[in-house]
Amino acid sequence: MPGVEPMSEARIVDHEDRYLDTSDRALRARGVIARVRTGPAGRRLTLKSLTRAGTGAVHRRMELEGDAGDGDDPRDWPPSDARERLLAATGPAPLVVLAVLHQRRLQRDVAVGTSIVELSLDDIEVVAPDGSRHGWTDLEAELRSGSEEDLATIGDALLRRDDVEPARTSKLEHAIEILDPAR
Repeated sequence: MPGVEPMSEARIVDHEDRYLDTSDRALRARGVIARVRTGPAGRRLTLKSLTRAGTGAVHRRMELEGDAGDGDDPRDWPPSDARERLLAATGPAPLVVLAVLHQRRLQRDVAVGTSIVELSLDDIEVVAPDGSRHGWTDLEAELRSGSEEDLATIGDALLRRDDVEPARTSKLEHAIEILDPAR
């Protein structure tokens, strides 16, 4: 792609993502969702807004991260803004797993203008309660530093390709459609 320079070798990273909420969906009611990602960097909590702002290929949303520590009780995890906001939203209610996604990511950092963008080709698998496995592939470009204009340059170039189309849902929403098609 003209104007895009590789900054690193491609690398493969495996993740397990557990999406969490309370049984009464307290987080969803507040417009957020919790994800605990287990991978090479350990266990990380991410609290994400469900709504995305932006136009074209560039979308913005709130993401707070913190260490998820050991165990399943966030009260035992190290303090972070993500954990504190999670606990404020859920109170004493226990968290339940909405979906577990296994991802194999082919990642590469590239320079575009004055920006660094992480390109990621994600092979995603979700396992249904009956044991059946369902998979799909997503391509992401995440701004690591720099300007949204440079990120939009990559996004616009990708959208001009016949074999790439914008995602219509988040990974979690796609998994829930697979796991519970009646929703």
